[in-house]
Amino acid sequence: MRILLTGASGFLAQHIGKKFEQEGHEVIGVDKRPLGDWKPKKFIQTDVMDLNYRDMMGIDCVLSMHWRTNIPDCSRHPLESTYNNIDSTIHLLELAKEAGVKKFFFPSTASLYGTNPTPWTEDMPAAPIEHYSWQKLACESACKMYAGMGLNTVVARFFQIFGEYQRDDTALAAFMRAKKNGQPITLTETTAQSSFRSGQRDFIYAGDVAEAVYLLTTDNRAGQGEIFNVASGECNTMEEIALKIGGEVKWIPRRPWEVERHLGSIDKLKALGWSPKINVLSWL
Repeated sequence: MRILLTGASGFLAQHIGKKFEQEGHEVIGVDKRPLGDWKPKKFIQTDVMDLNYRDMMGIDCVLSMHWRTNIPDCSRHPLESTYNNIDSTIHLLELAKEAGVKKFFFPSTASLYGTNPTPWTEDMPAAPIEHYSWQKLACESACKMYAGMGLNTVVARFFQIFGEYQRDDTALAAFMRAKKNGQPITLTETTAQSSFRSGQRDFIYAGDVAEAVYLLTTDNRAGQGEIFNVASGECNTMEEIALKIGGEVKWIPRRPWEVERHLGSIDKLKALGWSPKINVLSWL
């Protein structure tokens, strides 16, 4: 297949692109930034909004991995981030539909489960509490609509991803940077009603995510805008992560966009034959 991978310079896209190349597919990377460590054989350095019908001709699958991903940043800049994220996704969906692309993959977020009780299942009502998650939810709805128009689409809700090439603004990167610089690791404290002091997160390895994306893109059982959790199905506290890395810990109050516990049900994706392999504490 010919794969168009947007956001090709990004943390997760590098894992996904390598996976598709290893399976013998041609990957065409798109990003306005220079490439990272992984380099596809063909690269278009441009903004996604500048892609046109000609760029989409002959493409079998689109992996829409570009996004303005930082939650606090999206909340500080709601107008700009909504334009960046929603408009660019609709632009790609429309190009893919017109060009006869066989499947469109969209990465969503577990954050839109909000305050639902855990474990989170795909049939729960979405309850986003900040702009980034709402933007993802809007694009999930668009993917479902385009599936009704004849474009096969599939949505994955990613949980806390870790691994090589991770962005500088991830929690793990910040923890490791603090350790390296001899500074304390900052943890947000949960409310007094919680039975755990730091937040709990469902960590999933980027290589396992790449396996899930490959399966959902190539499997004909997914394509009508379905939603799949991509998670480990296990929880670790952020304090456990910090202690594994080592060093001093300091505590700050919980921020308004943070949910104290993330835990995903992965039964739906497991039914297609996928399962996670790498544990975060072992990886650290």
